[in-house]
Amino acid sequence: MITSRDYHTTQPEQRGAAIVLTLGAVAATAKAGQYAVQGYQEWKVAMEEERKQRELDEKNRPKDQEEESANTTHKAQDESKNNDTANNDNSSSSSSNKKGEKRENFFAKFFNLSVGSKYYEGGFEEQMTRKEAALILGVRESSTAKRIKEAHRKLLILNHPDTGGSTYMAGKINEAKELLLKGKK
Repeated sequence: MITSRDYHTTQPEQRGAAIVLTLGAVAATAKAGQYAVQGYQEWKVAMEEERKQRELDEKNRPKDQEEESANTTHKAQDESKNNDTANNDNSSSSSSNKKGEKRENFFAKFFNLSVGSKYYEGGFEEQMTRKEAALILGVRESSTAKRIKEAHRKLLILNHPDTGGSTYMAGKINEAKELLLKGKK
């Protein structure tokens, strides 16, 4: 008597779903690769245009201005080094890039997702308002006390000074919670 063994983990009627899921994963990977190639090509074109613009500027500039610009460049580099050391904490939360434009959300552009968009990106007002407090915690001004406390807890875990977070940010998060919880309980 000969016995035959099957080594498949799925039943024959369930294989169709597995094949569809596999093809979906392959298609998603291909689409991500397509976006990566497109982004790289756009970056290459932008770098080439920037290089050409610099070459044109250098050709059109007189020699006297080159000496002046070299001196101002050295001064600007010294100032930027000083600013980098003084503003080291603020560099990661800056909302503008080199040209002063608003930073774009990569995920929202390529994947139609708004990852992290509900949290506050800007600088702080001198006197915190309820609106700003709600933006900081990522809740509505009319949220329940429970939801405010949950949002506060999540943010404070991420930004606690004992785990490498900023004491300033932790203070702002606590201030936002206190302001929103006034009159609730």
